[in-house]
Amino acid sequence: MNEQLTALADDLERDQQTLQRELDEIEMLLTQTAGESERAESRRTQAEERLAQIERDPSAPLEAVAEARAQVLNQTRRSTLMQAQVDVLGGKQRALVRYRDRVANALPVVRAVAGTASGTAADVISGGSAANGSGTVPTTGSAVSGDVLAAQEQMRREIARQMHDGPAQSIANIALQAQIVQRYFERDPQRAGPELNALVAMVQQALEATKTFIFDVRPMVLDDLGLVPTLRRSTAERARRSGVAVQFESVGTDRRLTTEVESGLFRMIDDGVAAFLGVRARAVLVRLDWSEAAVRATVSGTTPDPSTDDQRAKAAVAAARRDKNLPDALASMIHEQEEVEAARNAGLPESVRAEIEQRAAPLGISVTLSDDGWQLEMIAGR
Repeated sequence: MNEQLTALADDLERDQQTLQRELDEIEMLLTQTAGESERAESRRTQAEERLAQIERDPSAPLEAVAEARAQVLNQTRRSTLMQAQVDVLGGKQRALVRYRDRVANALPVVRAVAGTASGTAADVISGGSAANGSGTVPTTGSAVSGDVLAAQEQMRREIARQMHDGPAQSIANIALQAQIVQRYFERDPQRAGPELNALVAMVQQALEATKTFIFDVRPMVLDDLGLVPTLRRSTAERARRSGVAVQFESVGTDRRLTTEVESGLFRMIDDGVAAFLGVRARAVLVRLDWSEAAVRATVSGTTPDPSTDDQRAKAAVAAARRDKNLPDALASMIHEQEEVEAARNAGLPESVRAEIEQRAAPLGISVTLSDDGWQLEMIAGR
């Protein structure tokens, strides 16, 4: 027992040192990035001032005005990106500080118990760890915490990237368009009308994009109404975006599941739908079958129907393959294209299946993929 506690304390001490080094690196990066963000904002302000000067000049050529507007837009995007990086680094810094402080608080306690790990103290520690079924102190906490932090950071990076590519870009365009409308009202009110209509359209588009982004990150309707309404909305949205028929049906009396199961099942179903659309399924069907004991979710894709042009292309490729004088580079391109087509015809990609199974295991959800790869089944118990 004493050796295990000492080993745990050593692990905590190493974690503490590692966290401090990472925090020092983040502090340096945060300082550099904040400086870049300030410079980007300064350049954006200068570009706006230059645009205002050009637009106030009646003799300014249209090319100069367009170039100045493009410069403002580029600098606005750059400033938004740098600020997003500052926010991400700040979030990581705060998370690591909290973890470092917890380690720092736990370390002296573990050291003290390790020095007196006999009699009552040892019994207390042994009893407290009995929940793991072995009566020993686990020494993998730091590794688990590291995995959690890594997953959190990956999530933050993905959210920051999507925010930059989506809503942030839209907001930057709206800000620029609003400035254009304002200047038109000051100089030529008659020309402001069409620009104002364009601004309203941009705002509506940005609002829809933001709603879509929020739904993709965490659909609030899932918490409020449950799995069935959320899937009905998500499948309709998938159909609208892809132009492919994505149908949803629910059979039996639905009910609320635990938050973890509802969230996990929704993500797995949505990933399955996206994967089938990615391999050009002609249609996708999502079906929930409810019983007293479980709910069975089935995602089925219809195999692609090759067009006449596709059939002609395949015939041409087959004829080319029979040509003994076919250049190696062209043969390699044909082989790669055939591999892509074979993967599409195989249904659900292997990487998606493995990811869904990995997500389902901790939730006790069984996952089955049909032999042809075009039907995914998940069963969650009560």
